[in-house]
Amino acid sequence: MTKEFFAEYFKKENSKKKQALYVMNPNKFRACEFLIRLHERERGDKIIVFADNLFALVEYAMKLRKPMIYGATSHLERTKILQAFKTSRDVNTIFLSKVVNKH
Repeated sequence: MTKEFFAEYFKKENSKKKQALYVMNPNKFRACEFLIRLHERERGDKIIVFADNLFALVEYAMKLRKPMIYGATSHLERTKILQAFKTSRDVNTIFLSKVVNKH
């Protein structure tokens, strides 16, 4: 966690914001970005990033310009994303919420 996020995390008045602070801290995002780059570009791996936190899922996927599947994703769009992930060299990383496990 960055020094600023860490300081805010331990303030009593931020007890309700703790999850947002640890999920969205810049170091966590940079680590995710680094790992995706390493596995996707340097090793040619396919990557699935799971997220319990919907806000984080959307933010990370949008900032990294990767497709995402969550509760609001239509069945048709889910099918297209998963098919592209399986068969295309252009889609090597997808972000999934835990809702995918329920279908």
